[in-house]
Amino acid sequence: EGGETLLGWRDGEAFPLPAEELLRCYGEDKGVRAQTADGVFDLKERLYELEARLDRHTFVRISHSEIINLKQVKKFDLSYTGTICVCFLDGSTSYVSRRNVAKIKEVLGL
Repeated sequence: EGGETLLGWRDGEAFPLPAEELLRCYGEDKGVRAQTADGVFDLKERLYELEARLDRHTFVRISHSEIINLKQVKKFDLSYTGTICVCFLDGSTSYVSRRNVAKIKEVLGL
C-alpha cells in the first residue's frame, strides 16, 4: 500500500510500525501515541506531521487530537447525538468530535 512505516518507542526500544497496522494515533500528555494490536507506542512525530505522511484515503482526523485508520474500523455507531462512535476491529472505541462529524460523514459518503 503506501508502505509508510513509523517508528514507535516503548521502554527505550524502537519498533517499526507499518501504517496499515495502526488503529489510531492520538495526542496524550504532550506527546503522540500510536495504538496497534500490539499495544500503545510513543511517537516522535506531531499529529500534523503524521497527517501529512499517512495516506489521506486511509487515515482521517476525527478530532483535534486523534487520527484513525479507516481500514481498522469495524463500524461507525451513528446513534449518538452530535458525534459518531468509532468501533475498531480490536474492540476499542473512539469518538468523532462535533466539529469533525460533517467531514467524517463526507469521507464515508453518508
